[in-house]
Amino acid sequence: MPRAWIAATVISLALGAAAPVAGASRTSFGADLSAEANDPAICGEGFFPSFLASQSCTWFSAAPGASFYAPASGTVTAVRVKAGRVGGQMQVVVMRSLYENKAGDPEHPFFSCCFVETYGPVFEAKANAVTTVASTLAMVEEPTPPQSDVTTKAAGDFLAISVLAPNVPIPAFIDERSKDVGFYPSPTPKSTVAPTSAALGVSASPEGAEMLMNADLETRPGAAPTSSVPGVAPPAKGTDGGAPGVAANQFALARRPAAALALVKAAITVHGALATIALQCLALDCAGTLSLQSARPALAARHRHAPAKPVSYGTTRFSLKAGTTGKVTVKLSAKARRLLRHRRRLVVWANIRFSMGGVAPSSVRLTLRR
Repeated sequence: MPRAWIAATVISLALGAAAPVAGASRTSFGADLSAEANDPAICGEGFFPSFLASQSCTWFSAAPGASFYAPASGTVTAVRVKAGRVGGQMQVVVMRSLYENKAGDPEHPFFSCCFVETYGPVFEAKANAVTTVASTLAMVEEPTPPQSDVTTKAAGDFLAISVLAPNVPIPAFIDERSKDVGFYPSPTPKSTVAPTSAALGVSASPEGAEMLMNADLETRPGAAPTSSVPGVAPPAKGTDGGAPGVAANQFALARRPAAALALVKAAITVHGALATIALQCLALDCAGTLSLQSARPALAARHRHAPAKPVSYGTTRFSLKAGTTGKVTVKLSAKARRLLRHRRRLVVWANIRFSMGGVAPSSVRLTLRR
């Protein structure tokens, strides 16, 4: 989908932010707000596959799009949110995930999400504009414990946005790659006292949109340095952060509420009726089903004229250990084989559902060719 660009109008809401601390440093994190807020999904229509229509909903997004984890412990002094064609009441929410090493199995750490840590200000998001909200929201990004430490639960805080009206679109850009997760209805101080001791249940876990939000974080002198891996605290002093692209990235994925499986190739050569697909399990052991279909399931909710049920071209199961690569074979349906005979190429969606190792279902565009 082509990326649209529009000029952002910044509207400041003076909500009494605290004066800056002497010697404090400020950094920004989150999404690029020059993208168009083109997600038509609203809380009042629910979301595939749950369709839990509600008066409100809360959303956040994660890898491979922008990170909304605090890059270090500090105070968020301003949050910017870009709304779409309809504005309305929204609220910033600080949420928390917990990381803990697993005794006897340090390569497969525990990860739990998502806890409401703090409710931020309620504000009126202006249509087709960027609204800036002043705040004093504390966020924590604790160091990853050394592998010998199997008792410490390291906290990582990230930002989410609640839409408090049923007819206001979620402030997001459909990039067809970011993992986005929703809760229906939104947690509120009345329904869910913050900080929470129990994780919220995810109502909808599709893929493909990035929340259009970013923030300024102020850190005090002597605070922990900003992590080089977005969303992950620096390793504890005296520990080895791991080789770039290996252990550090595995920990990054383990701390994020995102699927843990990747396709090695974007194009697959079909032999007879069989498509062999190479998969990589990135962070935790992963198992589940992979279905080749004509569309990703979330499309039905985001596009009113999309087919309610994607056409299936074949399904298989997978089971891989963390950090390994394996292959699965999908027997293509008669319809898929006919299309390939005529077109020689067929673009499909590999729709992945996890029975273990992933929090959110995942969808990846794939090309089948003769």
